[in-house]
Amino acid sequence: MRIILSETLSYCFGVRKTLELTNKLLADRPDRTYCMLGEIVHNEHVVEALRASGLRVVRTLEDVPPGGVVILQSHGSSRKRYEELKARGLEFVDATCPMVRIIHDRIRAVEAQGRVPVVIGQAGHEEVRGIVGQVARALVVKSSDEVTPELFAGVGRAGVVAQSTFVEEEARRIVERIRALVPDVVFHDTICQPTKTRQREVETHTRTADVVIVIGSRHSANTRHLFNIARSINPRTHLIDRPESVEDLAIPREATVFVASGASTPMELIAEVVRRLESRPAPAGRRETAA
Repeated sequence: MRIILSETLSYCFGVRKTLELTNKLLADRPDRTYCMLGEIVHNEHVVEALRASGLRVVRTLEDVPPGGVVILQSHGSSRKRYEELKARGLEFVDATCPMVRIIHDRIRAVEAQGRVPVVIGQAGHEEVRGIVGQVARALVVKSSDEVTPELFAGVGRAGVVAQSTFVEEEARRIVERIRALVPDVVFHDTICQPTKTRQREVETHTRTADVVIVIGSRHSANTRHLFNIARSINPRTHLIDRPESVEDLAIPREATVFVASGASTPMELIAEVVRRLESRPAPAGRRETAA
């Protein structure tokens, strides 16, 4: 078995920054009660490790105990959320990814210019809710099929941003469709560079691999996008969220296996998957890093 590792693995800059901040708070002030509102990042293993370190999970701000400090997730929050925190007098730490902050700035600028804000992304995703929550009103589309004359009726000027982990090629198809319906369109390409790099690596190496394994949470949008890109090229693509799942995969002994990961997948999880692959019966596995 030949194992090829994606050159871009594990945490992206934004996730790493969020986790470093959170772990430092937990270590430096063990006397404080820190609460995460929902999943601070989309990976069950990471969330459970933080809970074991003392971080409390709450569903609403009403669940924050007296004296508790709220850590806002890396996906970003709406303006209404900040207003509610202040109205309740709650102390909070903002762990929003810097790339998501840029999207917030862009969509507010779109609104200020008198354009109709349009968000390319998955409606209901935390990041998209936070982006939409920066303005009074926004249209949300996740595919070119959703860009209809009815949805854009009366829109003469539009400003478009994208969820930071959206699929690059699909975003461009959506923008082309919007341009066909709206006379004046400005597109701010806010898909972050690490996301584009991962997607391009997956697309390239999936074409030559016998089997593709994408490691990450099924709740993670960027992980699902990587899986869908690979699966559209190679049907022998698998999404796994725990190392033991690799034991159930039927992988030919002489196969070339390409391994990629989502942006919130811990390195130790990836390393354990690779270890299990390499420990399969002879011929022995050999590992390479994609160039």
